[in-house]
Amino acid sequence: MNAFVPRQGQREILNYEGGLMGVSAVPGSGKTATIVALATRLIKEGRAGDGQVLIVTYQTAAVDNVRSRIRQALEAMGLLQIGYDVRTLHSLSYSIVRANPGLAGIGSEFSVLDGRTSSDLLEKSVRMWNSRNTRIWGGLAPGDYYDEDWEREWRSIARTIAWTVITTAKNRRLKPGDLLARIASGGGEELNLFLRIGAEVYQLYQQQVETMGGLDFNDLVWSAVDLLEHHPDLCERLGTRWPIILEDEAQDSVPLQEDLISILGRGRENWVRVGDPNQAIMSTFTAADPRFLRRFLKRNTVRTVEMSISGRCSGKVVDLANALVQWVCFDHGLAEVRDQAFRAQQIRPTTHGDPQQNPTDRESDIAFRSYNNRVEELADVARRAHLFSRRSTHLTLAVLVPTNQLGYEMADVLRSAGADFDEVLQTAYSARKVGDVLSAIVSFLADPLKRGHLEGAYRAMCSYWPTEEGPGDQDRVATLLRSCYRPEDLLYPQKGTRPEDALPQVREIAPTDIRALGVFCRYVRRWIRAIPLPVDQMLMAVAQDLMRNADMARAQKLAAFLRARGDVNPSCRLPDFARELALASQGKAASLLEDEDLFTPRPGRISLTTLHKAKGLEWDLVYIVGVDGDWFPYDLDDHFRGEYEFLGGDPGEEARAELLRLIGEWEPGRLSATHMAHVEVIAERMRLLYVAITRARRYLSVSWSRDIPMATRMRSVDQAVVFDVLSEINKGGYLGRTG
Repeated sequence: MNAFVPRQGQREILNYEGGLMGVSAVPGSGKTATIVALATRLIKEGRAGDGQVLIVTYQTAAVDNVRSRIRQALEAMGLLQIGYDVRTLHSLSYSIVRANPGLAGIGSEFSVLDGRTSSDLLEKSVRMWNSRNTRIWGGLAPGDYYDEDWEREWRSIARTIAWTVITTAKNRRLKPGDLLARIASGGGEELNLFLRIGAEVYQLYQQQVETMGGLDFNDLVWSAVDLLEHHPDLCERLGTRWPIILEDEAQDSVPLQEDLISILGRGRENWVRVGDPNQAIMSTFTAADPRFLRRFLKRNTVRTVEMSISGRCSGKVVDLANALVQWVCFDHGLAEVRDQAFRAQQIRPTTHGDPQQNPTDRESDIAFRSYNNRVEELADVARRAHLFSRRSTHLTLAVLVPTNQLGYEMADVLRSAGADFDEVLQTAYSARKVGDVLSAIVSFLADPLKRGHLEGAYRAMCSYWPTEEGPGDQDRVATLLRSCYRPEDLLYPQKGTRPEDALPQVREIAPTDIRALGVFCRYVRRWIRAIPLPVDQMLMAVAQDLMRNADMARAQKLAAFLRARGDVNPSCRLPDFARELALASQGKAASLLEDEDLFTPRPGRISLTTLHKAKGLEWDLVYIVGVDGDWFPYDLDDHFRGEYEFLGGDPGEEARAELLRLIGEWEPGRLSATHMAHVEVIAERMRLLYVAITRARRYLSVSWSRDIPMATRMRSVDQAVVFDVLSEINKGGYLGRTG
């Protein structure tokens, strides 16, 4: 392990002696290395006494990384592996509640609901509310009457409203009854309709959670906070156990998590928070908001330190990232965006003698490219990336996309180009393939007589054909199976008949197709015999016949996931499990998600991932695709996803704003709640672009398309204002306040 050589800013942190410290650290400045070095010093000097230095972060993989690095550092110094504890905020909360369920007022056998289960309960709660309130949601339809299409669309809208209200309320420790009482006393029917809908669904949802004897992730942290607040003796004991707290990635904290650490450290106030408000990009998915960390950094009792030196990127890339921050902070057209998007902190390159020198400008380049349409953009980026990967096998490169869907399209183009690439999207291609295959086969086993299921099982099996001869002509065989109205006669022919007798009368069936049908039927019969087994064993019986190595590992992951789903809901039957597999293959269940934090870019191979998942990684060359005005809006009147004009804007954000106004956290200003939501989207997208730019060490390409696919047609989109500004800055032609 290389010795840690601290830079300016890092040295100030390493001299920490106690109290509250806030660290604002730019990309590539060595946040984790600094935390590890500080923790190691505090452990070596015994600053925690008989307790431990507690290091908290937000992802399991980050825990493993920090723990491993501390272990190596202590081993290098010949010290024992004691004096520290590394946890996620959720595992910390779980340990506190698990050790004290009685004090928390919950059963000792409580369970923590995963995201999928919470989503199922929310869906069920929305349907219950809808069944009781048809007049309300029917009256919101855009036309004079509602139909099945509106009912489906409304369920999606209602889920968004409800989840926004639930997460906002739980992070303010508002129970459903308390929220409904506040609504009744604060205006009742006159208050925002969507807030009332969200609160009522919240009540139904929480009833479902409590009936299961479980806690969702917000409940888990809330329970831990309540325990510490209402039992000072417990808080004192835990404070003695963890007298010093170091927090990594603090920009991703939510109010409940901030409360937890604050209360845990109360009386000692030995708390170091390290993060980068300019890389806060999780507001779309969680209750995180960079304002919480910025507010902490401004407290009079907090010693604020900046880590501004970074050796990751070339001078050209650093200048572009700094210019983006400067332009948004001083020249953006919306005052609210100027105030909210960034902390005005600049990246500084390393000085002479630094062990991590910035790449030189002569081995660096930045390009901005415009294309006529998305097909042209993806094809050209794929061609350029493939060529670079073949010519520069010692360098790493990535293609970054705004959405998983665009990533899947990019993957198809790269695959057609014959490029070697690693897909790190919501669900990787190979993982989706496993899920798709098993889903099709289980769907057949669940309902073998349903039209199309027999053909679907065959086409799925073709992906992993178990014999050397092959599956025959796939289209011909599929057509035969699609026309087979009595699958039982094909699979279990009567004495004196042949399997092909169950197929439609055609002039001739090729011998290779007949043999392929025989193989298919033989395996299907084996799988049918496995149906009585527990669902995980049945799934593995199928997988073992078809898959090997990594795909088997993914199948095992899916099998464990289905077993857990069955334990949670004993009424699940084979059709239910087939649907779960289908959702998993679409990336809508956690079972197939790859741990992106464990991903390491490989030289000579293309990494394909989203802008969000790129955080924490770096490559020599980065292509940023799809930087258009649709994804990076500028004005309040631009197109924003989730907005419904006939409902008055964004229902979820309107409900959230009304909730915050009701409890005194938000005062309506010149902008409506919907427009404030627009401001937050614009600000976060600017930070997302900043994260993407700072992934590139040497080379950077930014592109957009004038026309993008929309259903069955192409739709024109505007060039993103930020694309135009940055391209002008790159050419040296921008005359704003950036320098």
